[in-house]
Order: sequence, then C-alpha cells, then structure tokens
Amino acid sequence: MSLLSVFREPLLSSGLSTQLLFGELYNIVHIGSDDQWLKIEGVESTGTGWIMASQHHPLSRDEFDFFVQSPRQVVSQGIGEIRLKDNTLLLLPGSQIHAGQNEIFEWEESIKFNGTSHPFEVKASRAEIIATALTFLNAPFLPGGRSLFGLNASSWLNLIFKISGVILPNELSALKNIGKDREVSEIQAGDLIVFGANQGVPFQAGLYKGEREILWVREKVKTGAFDPEKWASNAALSESIQLMHIKNLVD
Repeated sequence: MSLLSVFREPLLSSGLSTQLLFGELYNIVHIGSDDQWLKIEGVESTGTGWIMASQHHPLSRDEFDFFVQSPRQVVSQGIGEIRLKDNTLLLLPGSQIHAGQNEIFEWEESIKFNGTSHPFEVKASRAEIIATALTFLNAPFLPGGRSLFGLNASSWLNLIFKISGVILPNELSALKNIGKDREVSEIQAGDLIVFGANQGVPFQAGLYKGEREILWVREKVKTGAFDPEKWASNAALSESIQLMHIKNLVD
C-alpha cells in the first residue's frame, strides 16, 4: 500500500492518529476482540494507533529483522513509482525502499523504481533540509495526517528529517527533549523551533528558513515572519505564545 491510515480507536469515525508510508514498519501490540482491528506501534517513532486487519501485510520475524537492519532509500521529492511484477504503486515523499544505494539499480526485471530518492544513512546539509521542507509548501493541514496530501506540525517535521537522515518523534511534546538547545542569537537555517502556551505545553513547531523567516504548518505549510522580539513586546501574544526551544539537530 502507498499509505496506511492509523486510527485513534478501532473505529473509522475516530479520526487519524497517524499514517504510515510504503516500506515503513510497525509492531502489532494488541488484536481487537473481533479480530477486525490491530493496534500497532510504528518503528522509529512514526506513531501508534489502530489499523484495519484487512490492510495488514504480515512478515515473518526474520523478514522483519532483515528490513529493520537493511540500508534504505527514502523517496525525497515528488511522487515516485515502484512496479512489483504486475502491480504499480505510487510512492509519496518519506516512503522507503529497503535497498542500498547501488542495489536499487540491481533488482530483477520484475521490480522497477522511478523517482528521486536519498540514502537514509547519508545525513543532509542544512540547505538540503530547507530544500526538502519547501517541497511541502501548500500541503494542507490534516490532524493525524502524515503525507503530502495532509499533515500536521509534528508529522511534517518527522518526514522532513527522515528524508534528511534523522529520526524525529512524531509528537510535539517529545520535541523539547531532543537535539541541542540554542539561543535566539545563535539560530541557523534548519534549526527546529518549538512554541508553547503560557503553561509551558508545546503546541506548535516550525523550521527556521533563514532571513528571519519560519516554515510551519498552519492551515497549510507556509512561511511566516520569525520575530521573537516583537512577540515578547506584545502583551497579548506573550501571554498566549512562548518561544520555548530552538533545537540544533544537524551539528
């Protein structure tokens, strides 16, 4: 499947918890009482929730361990395409193919990949991280979404850094515990910015673009002004929003 929807509860009406892309792995942690739903936990902090049992693709333990340990290529921009025998699947950015940098060109004739990919093991530069983030411009906000067709702040950042070779938790509250903290005066393009309410609870995050601009997800992925001095001097804003953390995840 190109995209696997993961729900908050074993009900289609419960809303999305997250989504998993082609090639991403998960563990089953619970089987629903009617065997129609499986509770799963995504590998590498992609999220947890319930999937329809009919959409589950089982792997043996040996197969699972092989995929966990194998090198991989991550679809980095646009929409790729993989042909498996007689089936064709579209691969969204962040999808992964379990193959080394050279293996992808050495598969049997029955398997073909067309698209742009990046070796996960090769860490991206700050400029490359910003370039990846910009490919998501205008992608719509979707609670629980995790794809080019709809996402939220944490899932967007999770995908950007995954494509860039860095594992980032798909959860806003966990972002304050990763990376190295910076002062505002030290900020660089590609740094992660975490905002909080006056109770100190993270509620928004973005990526510093440089030139006093931020990339973030509001009603869609877009740019905005990064002006912490103005925010601090505005009494109404300073009570409702705080610049909690600036995180260096690259150096």
